Amino acid sequence: METIQKIQDKKINAKLFPIYKMFSWDLLFYYSIIYLFLTQAKNFSASKVLLAESFFTASCLLLQIPIGLLVDKIGKKNSLVFANICMCVFSTILIFLNNYSMLLLANFIDAIGYVIKGVCETNILYDSLPSGEKRGTLYSSIDGVGAARYYIIDAITSIIAGITFAINPYIPIVLCLIVNIIALILSTRFKHTQSKREEEYSKESAKKYFSELKEAIRFTFNSKRMLCLMLFFGLMSGLTYNLSTYRSNILHSINIPAQYFGVIFAIIQVMAGICSKCQGWLHRRFKNNTLSVLGIPYVVLCFVIGCLVDSFGKGASNIVVMLFILQGAIKGAYNVLIYRYLNNFTNRKIRVKLATIRNMFFNTISIFISLLGSFLFKVTTSGNTFLIVGGICTVCMVLLLDYMRGKVGLKPEKYNKEDLKYSSFNEGGNLK
Repeated sequence: METIQKIQDKKINAKLFPIYKMFSWDLLFYYSIIYLFLTQAKNFSASKVLLAESFFTASCLLLQIPIGLLVDKIGKKNSLVFANICMCVFSTILIFLNNYSMLLLANFIDAIGYVIKGVCETNILYDSLPSGEKRGTLYSSIDGVGAARYYIIDAITSIIAGITFAINPYIPIVLCLIVNIIALILSTRFKHTQSKREEEYSKESAKKYFSELKEAIRFTFNSKRMLCLMLFFGLMSGLTYNLSTYRSNILHSINIPAQYFGVIFAIIQVMAGICSKCQGWLHRRFKNNTLSVLGIPYVVLCFVIGCLVDSFGKGASNIVVMLFILQGAIKGAYNVLIYRYLNNFTNRKIRVKLATIRNMFFNTISIFISLLGSFLFKVTTSGNTFLIVGGICTVCMVLLLDYMRGKVGLKPEKYNKEDLKYSSFNEGGNLK
C-alpha cells in the first residue's frame, strides 16, 4: 500500500512532466541552425557533419549497457539530473568549438545525456501513474500535452534561431545553453517515487542487471509483437533523427536563405505539435493499421523529395518545403503513439531494460543511415542522397509493415505466452 506522501509525489511528477518536456524533450534553438553553424561558422563539410552524427549514434549504442547499470545504481531522478548536466556541458563545448576533435567530444557527451534521458524520462512518467485500465490513455494524454507544448516552443525558438544566426551564428547556441540550464533546474524538481522494495531491487549486482537484460532480449525476440515494434521504432526514429541534417542540406542546396530556415522549421514543429494531440484519434480511427498510416507516407516522402530536388532543383523549393511540413505532422503523432505502444506491452519489471534495447535498435539503424548519408554526400548530390536513402527506407518499411500485420494489436486476448508473461495486463491494466 502506497503512503499518502508517495501518492502526492507521483502527482507532482505527473504535473511537472509536461512542463519539463516542453523545455527538454530535444534541443531548442539547435536543430534549425546546427548544420549552418557547423558548415559556415566552423567550416566543416556536410560529409564530416554526418560522420560526427554517426559517431554520436555509435556512442549511444556503446553506452546503452553502462548507462543502464548507472540508472539502476543511482535511480531515475538522479540519472536525469546528470543527463541534463551533460547537455549543458555539450552546449558549452559547441560555443568554444575550434576543431573536429572537440566536435566529437561534444557529441560523446551529448550521447551520454541523450541515452540517459531516453531510458529515464518516459519511465519517470509511467511509474508515476496509477496502474489500471486508463494507464495507457493517461500516459499518452500527459505525454501528448508535453509534446504539443514542446513543438510550439520549438517553433518559436526556431524562428528566433534563424534570425539571430544571421546576426551572429553563436547566439542560438548560447540560447540553447540557457534552455538546457532551465531543463536541469526542472529535472531536480522530480520526486523519487521508487518503493523501498524497488530501490533494493535496483541496487542489486551487475550480474542481476545482465540477467534481466538477457531476459528482456529473449522476450523481444520471442514476442513477434515486441520485435516488430522495436524494428519499426528503430527505422522511423533513425530516419527522423538524421533528417534534421539531411533537411538542412536540402534547403541549402535549393538556395533557401539561412534566415528562412528557422521559419520553415517552426512551421514543421507547429504541425508536429498539432498532430501529437491527434494521436488518440488516429489510434481509434485506424487501430492496428495506425503505424502503417504513419510510417509509409513518411518514408515515401523522402523518396519523392529526393526526386523533386534532383529533377527541378530550386524550382521545386515550395513543394519541397510543403512536403517537409507534412513529414513534421506525421512525426508529431508517431512520437507519442510509439512510446504508448511500447510501454503498454511491458510491465515495470523489464521496462527500463527494454528501453535500453529499444535505443540499441534506434542507434544501430541510425548509424547505418548516418554513414550512408555521409558517403553519399561525398559522391553525389543532396537530391540523390535523399532519393537513395528514402528508397531504401521505403522498401524496408513496406517489408516490415507487411510482416507486422496482425502482430501489434492492443487486445490482451491475442497475446501469446511471452506477451502475457511481461505485459502490463498482468499488473491489472487494460491495454486498450
